[in-house]
Amino acid sequence: MGGEKKGVKKNVDPSQINGKMQNHSGNKTMTMNKRFFALVVKGSVLTTIMGIGLGQSSSILAKDYPRQREKIIVPVENVLARNATDPIKEFRFTRLYRHQRQNQEAITLYYQNIPLLTFLETPNGNALASAMKLAEKLEAISEKPSLASQINIIWNADNDYSLVVGKEELIRLNQYTILPDSTDNPAQDGLQLTNRLRRLVGDAPPLKQIQGQPKVLVKNNLNPFAPVKNLRKAAHGIASWYGPGFHGKRTASGERFNQHEYTAAHPSLPFGTLVRVTNVRNGRSVVVRITDRGPRKRGRIIDLSAAAARAIGLKSSGWAPVTIQVIGR
Repeated sequence: MGGEKKGVKKNVDPSQINGKMQNHSGNKTMTMNKRFFALVVKGSVLTTIMGIGLGQSSSILAKDYPRQREKIIVPVENVLARNATDPIKEFRFTRLYRHQRQNQEAITLYYQNIPLLTFLETPNGNALASAMKLAEKLEAISEKPSLASQINIIWNADNDYSLVVGKEELIRLNQYTILPDSTDNPAQDGLQLTNRLRRLVGDAPPLKQIQGQPKVLVKNNLNPFAPVKNLRKAAHGIASWYGPGFHGKRTASGERFNQHEYTAAHPSLPFGTLVRVTNVRNGRSVVVRITDRGPRKRGRIIDLSAAAARAIGLKSSGWAPVTIQVIGR
């Protein structure tokens, strides 16, 4: 009886209704503001990240990227020590790395990230100086790709090769300047180096032969096991080689043996005699100077230094049938 009747609306103060509506509107506005603020923060963070990666890229130098300090992964045997990560000299197109090659100090020159040439220390210790000179020349050539077709390889009378551009010598290839992936064939290495550089500098077509290299004619009726009789004529027999175990030791002539020079041991020829040795199997020849006595094994007529053996392609096999001929002193 004293309660409110059903169906009868209760009188409500309009101000209360407006207050509730305002509170509800206010809560909704605050929620929206929070969401908007979160989106703004996320957008700012994303903008900052993109600004670092894109908007500010023009101020980041190539040398600051970590990839410049990554280890070299070019699969070339004995090019770099495993812990060699930083070049000792770096130019625009070339880099120089110091490393050990067969327990010997060496510098390998990379050109456009390709291992181009390895410099071994000479008795004067100028591997780095020689590598620097070649690097400077390559930097100059790289500015003129049209010079690629003028890059050539020339055979020298000293039985080594010169890499040239036009008439200018870039580097002489010998026992102290070799390919990182050497084939133990100086002629083949020279052509490979030349064609590699021609392609890198200006995509010039490859060469197929070495300028000035004499052709060696080998008769097929030679008996490789015939005894030595007259060395003014071609003598035939077996040649072997010796090197690491004797390097730096005194020879029978009194001078110290250097396995990187073109020398040989012979049983009886006077010291200082120049002899041309030709590998019958492949026709390649080398001129050596007699500085020692040998070989000690019966049936062999000459013992070559490691460099001379490499020059005519018998180092890997250890021996080969050869012809030898005295050409002077």
